[in-house]
Amino acid sequence: MSSPTPARHRLHPAALAAVIGCAALVVGALVFLAWFLTSTSSDQDASPTADATASANTEATQRLLQWKALFDAYRGAHGAFPDLPDGGYCLGSGFPVGAGDTANCRDYQATNFYTEEASAPLMQALSSAGDLPTGTSEPVRGTVGPYALYEGGTITLLTAENGTCVAPAVDVWTDGGGLHICTIKLDR
Repeated sequence: MSSPTPARHRLHPAALAAVIGCAALVVGALVFLAWFLTSTSSDQDASPTADATASANTEATQRLLQWKALFDAYRGAHGAFPDLPDGGYCLGSGFPVGAGDTANCRDYQATNFYTEEASAPLMQALSSAGDLPTGTSEPVRGTVGPYALYEGGTITLLTAENGTCVAPAVDVWTDGGGLHICTIKLDR
């Protein structure tokens, strides 16, 4: 009697597809893991940008507080805030040249700007109460501050910040793309 010849074992097509599928899944997982680890280190490299944004926002709010203190000093010395018509005024100097080929604050490149030159009467009045704060905020999506808005019984000190407003400034408007208009109000 002869012994039976061993049968050749072949994988069933479904089993072969399962093995190939598992191998593809393992390779895909390894590729995803490599991408994830690479992107995580890139996010860590981006944190100085986040820190710079937070620093610029803090600086913009601090500048508003300096202007508030100067307005308060003026009121303490003169019994009232500087008397100016309703409208917008740049706080300080050194604003970028924008629309109209003038140094502007607020939306300096658009039609909704205030000129540094037209703000001179406010700057002159406030300088009688102390040194004017220096510098402007970092421009955010075409908006730069600080600036003041005289309306009725209030003076609103405003600036542009990227992301969220730093307290005590409060958010009064956002464009949904990162620009936040932050404010501190004064009652006249």
